[in-house]
Amino acid sequence: MTARKQRLDPRKKPVQKRSKITVDVILLAAAQVFESHGYAAGTTNRIASRAGVSIGTLYQYFPSKEAIAVALLERHLAETDHRLHEWVGHMVVEQHNLYEALHDYVTGMLEMHAKQPRLQHILLEETPLPERVHQALIEAEQHAAKTVAGLIRLYPEVRSNGLEHTCFVIVQTVESLTHRYAAHPDDQFIPQAIFVDEVVKMIIAYLKCDSSSL
Repeated sequence: MTARKQRLDPRKKPVQKRSKITVDVILLAAAQVFESHGYAAGTTNRIASRAGVSIGTLYQYFPSKEAIAVALLERHLAETDHRLHEWVGHMVVEQHNLYEALHDYVTGMLEMHAKQPRLQHILLEETPLPERVHQALIEAEQHAAKTVAGLIRLYPEVRSNGLEHTCFVIVQTVESLTHRYAAHPDDQFIPQAIFVDEVVKMIIAYLKCDSSSL
């Protein structure tokens, strides 16, 4: 195992309930510290102090703040995937129309980013990512596109050619726009409700656009 891998991977995985709670507390504290102070100033001492644990306890699970940041990003990927599948399942059961389905999707992503608007930028742009996490990001984006395409296919008004590629662009667009909006809530030109409506209308127009007629 290389020195870099040792710094980026957790020391051990929690098994007992108490250990899992400790790890959860450390990760929650780290998210708060990174949000408040940024990645560079988000030291392990600050994280341990915010978590209410000793620095020795923190190092039992994470060898560095980089390893903590990687764990936070992996949790973010898992949460995004979970919410996406919940959304698809709900839309199938409720049989919402296309506008309603996409409105729920955009709103859900906006709500998720609004919890900790700066954190995702810090994790993706300022954290040294190991290859396995970089690969996980790519696979998560591809999986999200396929999941969204699986639902969108149920709507006959949507063009069917190249739908997975189309949904990849949709997933990237919604991710970028909702993250940008959530990260700067006080600097927005339009209210949230109008923002969501405009994004949804843009996606619907894109889904119905037939390139052969252009």
